[in-house]
Amino acid sequence: MIQYIQYYPKIQLLIALLVVFVLDFICGVTKATLTGKRRTSKGFRKTFSKFIQYGVSIVVALVILNIGNNGKSDISKQISWLFGDFMIFLMIYIEIVSILENIEVINPESDFVKYFIRPVRRLLTFQIKNLLKEEIPEK
Repeated sequence: MIQYIQYYPKIQLLIALLVVFVLDFICGVTKATLTGKRRTSKGFRKTFSKFIQYGVSIVVALVILNIGNNGKSDISKQISWLFGDFMIFLMIYIEIVSILENIEVINPESDFVKYFIRPVRRLLTFQIKNLLKEEIPEK
């Protein structure tokens, strides 16, 4: 049975995804606590739902890539990397951006946020023209 499974996602990517997922959860709870917003069961369900969506997407990709990957052609292995590993990279990217957004809300006036976190988030989200521009707080 194992010989039929040709594609596995890289374990380092799965561990990285789990780490940033947990960090995002911790930053989200911290943000909610410091801004006075209560974390409700709805918020926890949303986090659990996202975890399930990521897991199911990875399993579905694993199944699709193993169906399409007969192990004989190099192109199928390249497509496996592009589809499978890139999907996990995208999930990690989404979580990292969320972590940076949460850190900004936790302490927006900090020099660390002004000169590192905010510019990095803007670079990651392609907001290059606003790299060091101050944000006007919403009223």
